[in-house]
Amino acid sequence: MDWAARANHMGGIPRKMVIMAVGAFAKAEANLLNSTTVHNGDTLIRLVRSRPPGVPLLTVSNHMSTLDDPVMWGFKGFPTMDAKLVRWVLAAEDICFKNKVLSYFFRLGKCIPITRGAGIYQQHMNEALDRLSDGEWVAGFMFEGEMGNCVQNGHILCVRFKLHVM
Repeated sequence: MDWAARANHMGGIPRKMVIMAVGAFAKAEANLLNSTTVHNGDTLIRLVRSRPPGVPLLTVSNHMSTLDDPVMWGFKGFPTMDAKLVRWVLAAEDICFKNKVLSYFFRLGKCIPITRGAGIYQQHMNEALDRLSDGEWVAGFMFEGEMGNCVQNGHILCVRFKLHVM
């Protein structure tokens, strides 16, 4: 399904449609259904929009659910509906690529399938490196925090991390 990840697949129209639909969902979720506070969002927006051509961007985040990407990109001012600016993300093969329909959808959404637990030397990690070599933005959600009852007064008191991808 690598062909679906190409920017020129069907003139880029399916990718634009998926990115716009998911971007609209992210904006609604982050701004209408939740209260969102973003720290240094202007710095990320500047890096996404104004990097010199050919300069890659790699972001690494923690996550709590499979919806963290794309919802975290839905904050005000962030270009969630521009298919050229949206990130490539490492995505768990066992969740996002279960069948051909899901595989097609997630590849259009600029997701790179990664097998959790297979280490860094796997086929699609090379794709992530190629995207970075092309000056693209690649996002990784490398840790899954299990919070339990560890939040008090808005402060995280204990978190157990494990190497993970979205």
